[in-house]
Amino acid sequence: MRFRLNRAFTLIEILITLAILSTAIIFVFRSFTASLSAARFSQDISLACFLAEDKIWEIEEAAALGLQIPESGTQVIQNKNFNCYHEITDSASPDLRELKFTVSWKENIREKDYPLEFLTYLARLQ
Repeated sequence: MRFRLNRAFTLIEILITLAILSTAIIFVFRSFTASLSAARFSQDISLACFLAEDKIWEIEEAAALGLQIPESGTQVIQNKNFNCYHEITDSASPDLRELKFTVSWKENIREKDYPLEFLTYLARLQ
């Protein structure tokens, strides 16, 4: 009489395999959402830098031409409010004025306000 060998998986082996695969899939999805969040935050920083560069050029051009310097305010880019503030003060050099420029925005996910500060100098008109 020949005996047949039972080569099927047991229920416990299937449950352990499913637990391992589920854990691996959860870690993959978490890392994917974390990388998307980091990419979105990086995009916000880039937008804030481009906005700051544009506004600083406007202020420098207005100061060089003797025009009225644009007011601080809020600008909406990609459904996000970027707040721009600038302050012009005297510097140690009599030929220069100090321009302190701040761009800030509120991150929806983290509920935190992120400011970026830039410092440059403006030449005084003679």
